[in-house]
Amino acid sequence: MAEPVTARETEPVTVREYGTRYLRITVRHHGGTAFSWLRAPGPAHTRPQRLPAAAVEAALRRAGTAVGDAADGDAADGRPGARLALGEWAGGPAPDGEARQGVLYRVQGAVSVARLLPSGDSTAHRLAVSALADAGRTLRRLHREPWDFPQRPPHPGLRRLRAWAAGEESTPGATRLRALARTRLGPSLWARLTDWSEAANEPPGGPGAVLLHGAPSTGWLVPSAAGGRAALLTGEEVTGGDPALDLGWILGELHELRAAAARGLGAAGQGPPVDYPAAAHALLSGYAGGTGTTGVTALPSGTERAATLRLAVHMRDFASFVGWHEDLRRYCDLLAEALAEDGAPALQWGTAPGNVSS
Repeated sequence: MAEPVTARETEPVTVREYGTRYLRITVRHHGGTAFSWLRAPGPAHTRPQRLPAAAVEAALRRAGTAVGDAADGDAADGRPGARLALGEWAGGPAPDGEARQGVLYRVQGAVSVARLLPSGDSTAHRLAVSALADAGRTLRRLHREPWDFPQRPPHPGLRRLRAWAAGEESTPGATRLRALARTRLGPSLWARLTDWSEAANEPPGGPGAVLLHGAPSTGWLVPSAAGGRAALLTGEEVTGGDPALDLGWILGELHELRAAAARGLGAAGQGPPVDYPAAAHALLSGYAGGTGTTGVTALPSGTERAATLRLAVHMRDFASFVGWHEDLRRYCDLLAEALAEDGAPALQWGTAPGNVSS
């Protein structure tokens, strides 16, 4: 699944740099349609970055090959999914005892859906919505791969959430948020949050755990500047578990953006109007295989809880890696609403034309 090589690669030019204390991202242009995304650890990234073991990578490549074949019969609409862009160590394997330089991804775009979706530009919005539908197709195919490997890495987001809830995260912002959240949620909803985070870390019943991306998001999804397939950056967070975690992770992000926009919170609340329901329906339709069914019955059990956990993780990460912001008080109220309704708000997107919705 390596990015097609351009006929001639020029000296790379840095086009974007951004990030937090946890992770720094550098996007470089290599000429033509070739771009690289370097994800390097920041000072708050206390655990080494990791890439999948060889057997896990082979399973990812199987899924990536299948989802790229629009004629394989997996999608009712005959469309391929987003390309799984597997990361590689920047600069090659590091010598023993030396820190790695980060993880490099080779793609055909410089801007993620996270920037395109809220831009207010109609063309950018259509491109973002199409990429989300493709991401849904890819996640559905990925979840057909069982986790048949001896070791299962912890889910990074859930690991951070559990450590924060247990009081093991001691940055000033995280400590302040934990105290506020416990007060705003109250004992019952706080217990529900911790119970859900513990339960989500356990493999599902029945056939067991499946291959998970681990952290699918609009920031990891990069549409092609050349009009080809979008790329889903994949590798650092891969683990096994319940498929609801992957779908809920990205659906929870869309719910958070919609709720923030409606309440005037953060960048989402200050930007132009965005049709977030269209984005959510595209994701769900892609996950359902283009069958036109995007209602609750088409989703893995527990998707709404996973979406709620995603909201909690993002709050915790912002407080830890960016710092305190007064908007976090109102985010605590959003979290309380989601917990009180068993996560239902994350699944309420109205009716999409031609689809069955929740």
